[in-house]
Amino acid sequence: MDTSTQTQQAHSAEHSARVPWAAVVVYTILACGLAWLVMLPLWLGDGLADPLTMPLLGAMMFTPSVAALIVTFTMVKPVKKARYLGFIPFRPVWRNIALFIGWPIIFLVLAFGAFFIAVVCGWTTPDWSASSLQQALGVNVSVASYMAVSFAWLPLTVLMSSVSAFGEELGWRGFLTSALAPLGFWRSAVIIGIIWGLWHAPIILLGYNFNRTDVTGLLWMCGFTLCVGVLLQWSRYWTGNIWPAAVGHGALNSVTSLTFLWLPAGFDAATSTILGAPGWIAMGIVIAVLALLKQPRRKLELASPARS
Repeated sequence: MDTSTQTQQAHSAEHSARVPWAAVVVYTILACGLAWLVMLPLWLGDGLADPLTMPLLGAMMFTPSVAALIVTFTMVKPVKKARYLGFIPFRPVWRNIALFIGWPIIFLVLAFGAFFIAVVCGWTTPDWSASSLQQALGVNVSVASYMAVSFAWLPLTVLMSSVSAFGEELGWRGFLTSALAPLGFWRSAVIIGIIWGLWHAPIILLGYNFNRTDVTGLLWMCGFTLCVGVLLQWSRYWTGNIWPAAVGHGALNSVTSLTFLWLPAGFDAATSTILGAPGWIAMGIVIAVLALLKQPRRKLELASPARS
C-alpha cells in the first residue's frame, strides 16, 4: 500500500471516528434557514390558501440537500464524499431491491394499522360509507372509481414522491446520519428526528398536517419524525445508502393520504392517522421489534474497505 492511499484511509477513518459538531450546527442552521426563506411568500401572503403552497413545499424539500452539499464540500471534506453522503455503496443489491419493493407495502400496512388503532381506541369515527369523500367529489364522480384509481396509481405516486423525498433524505439520512454516526444508531436517530421535526416549522406553524398553528403542532410533528426517522435510518445502516430511505419516505407520503378516504370531514390527524399518536403506536411496535432483534447490527461504514 502506498503512502497516499494510507493517508486517504487515515483521513476517512478520522472523519468516521468523531462528530463534526461545527458542520452539524451549520447544516442545521442552513437547512432550517433556507426552509423559512422558501416559505416566506406564504407567511407574507395567504398562508396555505396561497396557490404557491404546493410548489413551494416541493422546493422546501430540497433545502436539506443544498445544506448537505455545502457543508460536506466546504467543511467536512471527506475523501469518499459519495459514500459519506450515502450515494454508495449499492451492494448487496438484493437489500436495496427488497426495500424498494418492501417500503410501500410496509408503510401501507402501518398507515392503515394506525387508522384501525385510532378506530379501536375511539379516537376517530370512521366514515365507512365515504360520505364525506362523496360530498367533496360531487355527485358526478363515483367514490368507488376514485378509490380504485387512487390505489391503482400508487406505484406511480410513490415514484414521483420519492424524487421529492430524495431532496430531504440526502440531508437527513445522508449527511446528518453520517456526521452523527459516532454517537451510535439510537442517539443519532433521536437527534436527527428532533431536528427533522423542527425543520418543518415554516409549514407546520401555518396549520399544515395538524391544523395547529402553535407549538403543539410542532411537537406532534417531532413525535412523528422521531418514529419514522428510526425506520428510515435503519434502512441507511442496512443498505449503506440513502436510495431505499428516499423510496420509503416517498411511499409514506403517498400512502398516508389513502387512509383519509375513510375519515370524516374535519378529522384530527394527531389522533386519527399515522402522523399522530396511532402512528407512534404502530411504528413503535416495529421499532421495538428492531430493538429486540438488536438491529442494526453493524456500524455505518463511511470509508471504503482497506486494500493491502
